[in-house]
Amino acid sequence: MDSFVLDAQNPNPKHLKNLFKYEEQLERQQVSLDNILGALDVRNHSLGQLLVLKAKGSDQNKNRNVFIDQCNNFFRNCNLEQVRIAPAQLSALSKFYTEALFELKQPIRGVAILKDALNILSDNKPTTTLTPIHADFLQLCILSKCYHQALPIIESNITHINPEQSSIAIKDILCYFYYSGIIFTASKKYKKAIEAFKFVITAPASALSAIAVEAYKKYLIVNLIQYGTVQHFPKCTPAVVQRNIKSHCKPYTEFVQSFSNGNINDIMNKASFGAEFFQKDSNWGLVKLSIKSTYRRNIKKLTQTFMTLSINDIAEKVSLPKAKAEQFVLKMIEEGEIFATINQKDGMVTFDECFEDFSGPAILNDLDRNINNIVDLESKIKEMDERISLTNNYLKKLASGKNSGQLSQYEDPMEDIN
Repeated sequence: MDSFVLDAQNPNPKHLKNLFKYEEQLERQQVSLDNILGALDVRNHSLGQLLVLKAKGSDQNKNRNVFIDQCNNFFRNCNLEQVRIAPAQLSALSKFYTEALFELKQPIRGVAILKDALNILSDNKPTTTLTPIHADFLQLCILSKCYHQALPIIESNITHINPEQSSIAIKDILCYFYYSGIIFTASKKYKKAIEAFKFVITAPASALSAIAVEAYKKYLIVNLIQYGTVQHFPKCTPAVVQRNIKSHCKPYTEFVQSFSNGNINDIMNKASFGAEFFQKDSNWGLVKLSIKSTYRRNIKKLTQTFMTLSINDIAEKVSLPKAKAEQFVLKMIEEGEIFATINQKDGMVTFDECFEDFSGPAILNDLDRNINNIVDLESKIKEMDERISLTNNYLKKLASGKNSGQLSQYEDPMEDIN
């Protein structure tokens, strides 16, 4: 592999692409890879190091600790101009790196590294441009429970996806939104989690994917936590998903149906019946949260009917032991879910009206931030619309539609009447 080292050390940038012809040879030289890597400088010969590390990543017998340290050094110090020539190889290395950390059960070691690496293929715009490394980063955040590291990324609006620049595939996009849903759920941002899971199940598809099935399972349970019910499939859901996905989620759909009458005993029975499936899918914790949310909703309904109730009455109406009912009420008061006071002498609960007047600085700041987000999003949509309208494919389609006498979506059918 002397010729590879010489080509990798060639200072002429035009010769860098010649290195790709060595990829298969490198994968057959596993024993020599560390020596080859040592002959290359990470800053000056980044593309060479990338190809060597990618080849090493495919070796199941590699020393994972050494490999992780080598990757850490590469991601921290690589020459961005060189590695951007090879987005597919960089994405593959990111996946090998994530896999090695998972196998060593040390995912936290890679969180900060991959967070910085998001800049490589996104032109330093990791909050708006989606790359394959995003999904690997979120996976490490989930495995290490470092959700706070991921939130600034997933709470931003992704507006750019460039397969040519980043070599991103549909699987990377689905995994990104699936992992986003998991992180939002763990952070109790259930509405955002529902939207993330919805993206996965409504993404254009010609066949049902395993990712869509797992997203749908969580989509159902998180809807129950947030709303106590699940709406029909969104209109944009692919037909193949609507036809086939429920047959893979039978315990989940039956559990959802048990919520229709709000009978806690029916809900508990269905949860017990499907417990094995829920635990196998690592969704048992979410199922228990959905049951707790039923108790909370039932208590909240009481505030709409009664001004005062005893703890005993509340416990009886929601089918809870007295001590447990009191815990629920106290927790709901503490979290601002209901407005009430408990008289400890006689055990009476007095329900009050909402005291929030929605005029404080926090509300105004939130409103201002949302308005700015909408204005920013509108400008990006206009920019995308202008860019698309100038592409050759769009102009050809528009021209062919006019020539065939078909109406374009931008033509007004009433225009000639006046």
